[in-house]
Amino acid sequence: MKTRSDIGRIDKRAIEAAAVVPIVQAVGQRIGEEEALAILQQVNETEAFQRGESLRSELGNPGITELVEDVATWGIGGILEMEVLEQTSKTYHFNITRCPYAEKYRELGFAKYGVALSCCRDEPFARGFHPQLMLDRSQTIMEGAAYCDFRYTLCSNWPSIDR
Repeated sequence: MKTRSDIGRIDKRAIEAAAVVPIVQAVGQRIGEEEALAILQQVNETEAFQRGESLRSELGNPGITELVEDVATWGIGGILEMEVLEQTSKTYHFNITRCPYAEKYRELGFAKYGVALSCCRDEPFARGFHPQLMLDRSQTIMEGAAYCDFRYTLCSNWPSIDR
């Protein structure tokens, strides 16, 4: 039997989606689907930022190495295929060519909610993880692209943040 700690992120997102999407649909009937999706996305962005902050607090002063370690956990519970384009002490650029999150949401009939459920989390997580970590992404599989283009850059030319 799986314990809570054994549940991979993909299964966790599927469980969350099964619970949340019917509520978002019902709320959407009252206030409009666009507004309901915006609320869902805002909640997930806030949660992701807090997760990034929590991880930063736990790790001390994380950098690209720790980001790479976290990204390695994204596909647990599914098949995540990626192509690393560049990895230095300041950059981690890669493409996701197979996304089990998009596959799972399609399987559940929740594809149109996928960005608000998952993709929207990536940039706020990066900001929480390290205040100088930027994510540039122009496309996602969830939105119909052939791949997701993740371009993380640790911007050392920004003023440091004193704690």
